[in-house]
Amino acid sequence: MITLAPTVTLWDAGEFITAAKVLGVPHPPGTPLFVLLGNVWGGIVRVGAYAWRLNLMSACFSAAGAGCLFLVAHRLLHGEAPWLRIGGAAAAAILSAFTFTEWQNSNETEVYTVATFSIAAICWLCLRWRDVRSTSRASHILLLIVYIAALSIGNHLLALLVGPAVSLFIAYTLYTQPAADPAERNMERAEWCSLTALWFVLVAVGLGSTPLLVVGGVLVAAAIVACMMTGSRAFPIIAIAAAAAGVSIYAFLYIRAGLHPVLNEADPENWRNLLAVIRREQFGSRCLLDNPMFYPGPDNPGRTLKIFGQQLLNFFQYCSWQWGRSLPTAVMVGVALLFVSLGVFGFEFTRRRDRGIAFLLGALWLVTGIGLVVYMNFKAGFSLFWDQYPSIDQHEVRERDYFFVVSFQIWGVFAALGLVRGLAVVTKTGTLGIGRFAIAGSTVIALLPFAANFTAASRRHGPDATVARDFAYNLVQSVEPYGVLFAYGDNDTFPVWYLQEVEGIRQDVTLINLSLANLDWYLSQLGSRPTRPFDPAHAPAIYRTLAPPERPSGPVLRMTPQDIAGMQPMQVSDDAVFRAGTFELPVRKGQILRTSDQVIFSTIAQDLATRPITFGVSSGRGSWLGLDPHLVFHGLVFKVAPQADTTRRFLRGVQGTMVDSTRTRLLVDSVFSWGKLFEPDTLVLEPAAQQVATSFSVPFLELGNAAVLRGDQRQALYYLRRSYHLSPSKALSAVIRRIETEGVQSLFRR
Repeated sequence: MITLAPTVTLWDAGEFITAAKVLGVPHPPGTPLFVLLGNVWGGIVRVGAYAWRLNLMSACFSAAGAGCLFLVAHRLLHGEAPWLRIGGAAAAAILSAFTFTEWQNSNETEVYTVATFSIAAICWLCLRWRDVRSTSRASHILLLIVYIAALSIGNHLLALLVGPAVSLFIAYTLYTQPAADPAERNMERAEWCSLTALWFVLVAVGLGSTPLLVVGGVLVAAAIVACMMTGSRAFPIIAIAAAAAGVSIYAFLYIRAGLHPVLNEADPENWRNLLAVIRREQFGSRCLLDNPMFYPGPDNPGRTLKIFGQQLLNFFQYCSWQWGRSLPTAVMVGVALLFVSLGVFGFEFTRRRDRGIAFLLGALWLVTGIGLVVYMNFKAGFSLFWDQYPSIDQHEVRERDYFFVVSFQIWGVFAALGLVRGLAVVTKTGTLGIGRFAIAGSTVIALLPFAANFTAASRRHGPDATVARDFAYNLVQSVEPYGVLFAYGDNDTFPVWYLQEVEGIRQDVTLINLSLANLDWYLSQLGSRPTRPFDPAHAPAIYRTLAPPERPSGPVLRMTPQDIAGMQPMQVSDDAVFRAGTFELPVRKGQILRTSDQVIFSTIAQDLATRPITFGVSSGRGSWLGLDPHLVFHGLVFKVAPQADTTRRFLRGVQGTMVDSTRTRLLVDSVFSWGKLFEPDTLVLEPAAQQVATSFSVPFLELGNAAVLRGDQRQALYYLRRSYHLSPSKALSAVIRRIETEGVQSLFRR
């Protein structure tokens, strides 16, 4: 049974769903095309919850891309028996659609399936151009390719990687199948020059690179001259207009930012900010020759052959996942080797049947595979080389297989063509029985990724199916009405944005992301955002039964532009004491206060008397500022409470802070949502979901500790076992075993 419930995943999906709903501006480069597509789709497709609709959009674009690759394979197999031609093209579509990474992308609201559709559509249009070269429609198809490529910049630059393959395909076609008329021959070559030069310009626009734009402009000017000299006067002008029309999608960012939507990252309401968004200045840059584990600059030790070899190994690890991710490792590797062999045979088959298509797909595979390994220059993979690079800062924050998804899809097409080659040989030379056996075996192989990736790639079946929304829900419900919630990373911010702006839950909570709090535009937005009303219907009963709090007037952060401009990282010159009413916190001489640290102090100073101020469980709780004596843990947050360690109604917790066990037990047992996390006997989660599960384990751990202090063995075992289930550790296992065998009082013996 298909569920139509909301399904928001970790990382960027929550932000993209929110941006589509409110027509906002997500993180650079802003992805305006995706936001507009999502908004229109979510408004028209009135089936299921909003997140489910946008996930469906991703799946539909993935299916459409697979359909285009079906057409490419179908064209290549012209001349084969109808059953083999259709079956081989279907296998190409299936193997491209159900690679592990593409299937995962198809199950969440992300930009990658729109990009893969654009690439597949352009590949098919290249073949259509070759079919109609002698007619006026040929130039129309080239113009459509230019427009799709330019428009795709507003979704993801991945789509532009098809450019070299397109240019090579057209050049090869013009060289091997020249037009009979010399004038037409020269005209086609000039149009090819225009297309290639415009691709260079689009890359420059997508990267926001002025030098590349100048070079591209020179190339376009030269191509215009060539077209004029050969009689193709209209083509370059219309092509430039088509490219400009596609790129104009970026005007959306400028227009919407000026209207100040709820989600407005980097605030591109002027040319300088818009250019910064396009250039991704917020994330910094990394040179191809840099060691990715160090900051760029003269002190960077440089990229070595060892690092490049490790990056290649990481790429091939991702390749091995594509055909049977849920299988045991040894079997998965064996299946991967099978598909490597099939892909090699398929490429050779393609080269013999149609060298043009071989150049098109081969160049695309090379650029989106090995080419991206060279260009992206990633840190060590999240699951590799921990023995050599023990720090999390030396690794990517998550697996980056999604960057290489096009290369995996193209290899799936080659593998399908390898199956066709084998079947063609067997059915022509073998007996009827062998032929039927070969057809059955080929069908099983073609469907193998669907079966072997089903549980790993599908977002509905695992215990972490709702973990992102559950985390956001449990986090905001831990905050009292009109509270401030300090968060830090994407996975404790984007799902909260989704929950508040799409589902309308706990909009009274003001979330402050501490990593963004170092940026001026973010502080300006916080300073202009009013506090929204508390809705008791979507809050825990304990908040409804309390006396309704008075709605605070004005925003959380009350700062002028001058205050924000002067809030720069600083080093404390002398020992001092920060005071806010009864709250006192010593500040040491020499301590470095980042802008985000000053935001914390400013919020406490301005709002402690009128708002609950809290830190999310995964935010670091301000411990680097020495806040621990003033924190009380309840639910999934640490609340700032002056001199909390002197209050008798709280217990000293495992984390070193005081714990409100009564409030925590109420939230954990009656309010929080756990999805499917407690259904399996043992949890097997991907890294980001495991981090959330570890955060979920904390309140259970604190409740278990509180039960131990009360001498309640039954409750202690119940909560500690749940904590262990979510985040197993040898130390906790030993504690549970000791309580089971010796009783809870044994923990107090020395």
